[in-house]
Amino acid sequence: MGITSIRTNVILILMFGIITLSSCIHLPPNNKHAEIHAIIDKANAEFYLDQRIWYQDVHAEINGQTILLTGEAFYSIPVKGIARKLKQAGFKFEFIDSVHYLPETFPDDLAYGIISEPYVMGRYKPVGHKQEGTEMLWGEPVRLIREKGDYLQVQSAIGYLGYIPKDALRRVKLEEWNRYHVGEQAIFTKNVTLENGLIILMGTRLPYLGNDLLLLADGNELQLSPDHYKLIDPANNPLRQEILNSAEQYLDLPYVWGGRSAEGVDCSGLVMQSYALNNIYLPRDSDEIANVGRMVGYPGWMEAMLPGDILFFAGSRRMITHTAIYMGEGKVIHSLGKGVQIQSMNPDDPDYSSSLERRFVFAKRIFE
Repeated sequence: MGITSIRTNVILILMFGIITLSSCIHLPPNNKHAEIHAIIDKANAEFYLDQRIWYQDVHAEINGQTILLTGEAFYSIPVKGIARKLKQAGFKFEFIDSVHYLPETFPDDLAYGIISEPYVMGRYKPVGHKQEGTEMLWGEPVRLIREKGDYLQVQSAIGYLGYIPKDALRRVKLEEWNRYHVGEQAIFTKNVTLENGLIILMGTRLPYLGNDLLLLADGNELQLSPDHYKLIDPANNPLRQEILNSAEQYLDLPYVWGGRSAEGVDCSGLVMQSYALNNIYLPRDSDEIANVGRMVGYPGWMEAMLPGDILFFAGSRRMITHTAIYMGEGKVIHSLGKGVQIQSMNPDDPDYSSSLERRFVFAKRIFE
């Protein structure tokens, strides 16, 4: 056999071996894993809302044909959206949701707090300096998110997340917390020093109980001259009805993506135009509007919500994908599907929408 023939036989044997091996080779697991992680990272990035207010940090642990979703999030709907995106990408895995959802559960239902210091800095990390977010003032109601050492992560009245020392607030149940949201409010227009030496700073807001009586941060009551504060009564502001009147002018118009005219509107177009007709100008998109205003409602806590407040709803693509105007008693006016319509989150209402109730995440108040 000549050298050429030997060489030819060797090449044929090598080619046969390569073909045989390649028939057994699939996409390397690490490549599949990289694609899965990339999809999840993209979903976390697209989740969007200012991380000073909300965030989502979901990861995947892959074991054979099982994907364990871990990490942290505030709402399950966007997390379920991640599983759906992976399935759409062709990953026919079993998905197990082991995400740590916030806020945490607190003993004895003491999941709320009233700031008990004249002011305290909320920080992005549980430290005693730097990492400043925003200050919270005496008497401000905050929602507890989690404990970490000597600190509590809380969500302030404007929505900012921050860590504060545990002794900077009074822990309360929802019923007590609600007293700091409902009814007339006294807003201090100057610094006031009380007889016990406590300084109430300008901008502090306390519930007004009538007859110059204020509800203090510690739960006690104090009679104080209105020379030091101005009174507001959000429930009796006529602007609320005017905004609803404006919104109702759009009833039955078709849903138009990007629309904000009398020919059709999308959800945020309806909200921004109803406000703009009353000289209040809001950002264009739902997730941008969601960063404005004061928190006045969550699932399970709707007692403080008033007509004209703005509601926000989670979606599987992003944190906030829909918005509506509250009408009271669980009803909302919004643009969705067939157009501008009135629906309800109250199961006893004939206009009830289970989707709205399930997707509701929070409400904001833009004006008092």
